[in-house]
Amino acid sequence: MTQAPLMIQRSCRIPVPLADCFALYTRLRANEYIHSDSVIAPITNIEMIQGKLFNEVGDIQRITFKGGAVIDEELLAFVPNRQFVYRGTGFSQPMLSWLDHAKGSFEFEKDGEDATLVTWRYLFYLKPGLATAAKRIVFKAGMVDLIWNRMMTKTLVNLTQIITLRAMHPGRKSV
Repeated sequence: MTQAPLMIQRSCRIPVPLADCFALYTRLRANEYIHSDSVIAPITNIEMIQGKLFNEVGDIQRITFKGGAVIDEELLAFVPNRQFVYRGTGFSQPMLSWLDHAKGSFEFEKDGEDATLVTWRYLFYLKPGLATAAKRIVFKAGMVDLIWNRMMTKTLVNLTQIITLRAMHPGRKSV
């Protein structure tokens, strides 16, 4: 029996017009805005396995975290000024190894004349097998509701600050 994925979604309002917001986002690498702390290891390397910039369907990047954990991400959809969808596989961190795969998306919507609503959605697909129901409860409580919720919230704060500052100071990369 296939179970529905576990889903978490967070949104933020970025005070930058849609086209500029999307363009600035697509120039960022994940290690520039993904939150890390004592529980969430920082990204140490992003390697392109297929493609050049992770902006075309089929591009694959391998993200390596401090401690050696990796995730491979494949770009599934790229709709300019609208959506960016990817699939994560090969999770090697504790508890994340329970995943068959995950699917993430960033969606961009115009919010008035000068702002953009960014929604980050993540769907977790657990591997089938014995104790899947129990793992689902533990995974949701520990990973989704606690760790991922905090990481997504703080990451969107980072993303808002970086995109806003870069829009205010075009040409400056290290803001």
